[in-house]
Amino acid sequence: MQTTTIGSQTIPALGIGTWAWGDNLFWTYGKDYGAPEVKSAFDSAVNAGITLFDTAEIYGSGESERLIGQFAKKVKTPLFIATKYFPFPWRMGTAVVEKAIANSLARLQVDCIDLYQIHWPLHFLIPEKTLLQTLANAVKRGQIKNIGVSNYSAPQMRTAQKILADLGIPLVSNQVNYSLLLRKIETNGVLETAQELGIKIIAYSPLAQGLLTGKYRNTNPPKVPANSIPALALRD
Repeated sequence: MQTTTIGSQTIPALGIGTWAWGDNLFWTYGKDYGAPEVKSAFDSAVNAGITLFDTAEIYGSGESERLIGQFAKKVKTPLFIATKYFPFPWRMGTAVVEKAIANSLARLQVDCIDLYQIHWPLHFLIPEKTLLQTLANAVKRGQIKNIGVSNYSAPQMRTAQKILADLGIPLVSNQVNYSLLLRKIETNGVLETAQELGIKIIAYSPLAQGLLTGKYRNTNPPKVPANSIPALALRD
């Protein structure tokens, strides 16, 4: 399998997104599938050589992180776990971010998160410098190995990179929606800026949530959401 690097770690360039694992608000966890099916998907991924699992604290209100933490304890293969912080309007400030990190660590049952990402660039809720300073402090405490962002524009990515660089910490990734059906980052400066700054692009929904797999036909139209285990792909 093709490999890539995140920070100093080399991992397969294909990963699994786990939004649907434990989520019954947007997906149908607990109705059409449950923990046994998710565990089977996890085992199949690991057996295929995939080690990157991308989750977030808001996926299933933390259930996705809990499931991954439980499953990861039962395999010998070292995994690369990425999760995200979402600054809800009532979850702002340094203390709240520190608590969010601690809660994710507990649910994932790890001492250090491989990649901690800012889910959306909601700077009007919490200043970017405050948020990144808090994450940088967590890196220095050994709670986070790498810092990334998600859904950042080229200027937003450049600003985040500069703030972290001044703190002596690299911005390693930007996770964006990118597939053959959605190629905006090739023309809006995101891909070019990422390559210039040495920031990895993590593509979520690279198969357009199943639309590019050949699975769906007129006689088998996709449901919305279309796929319960989205993939991820990394690009230099």
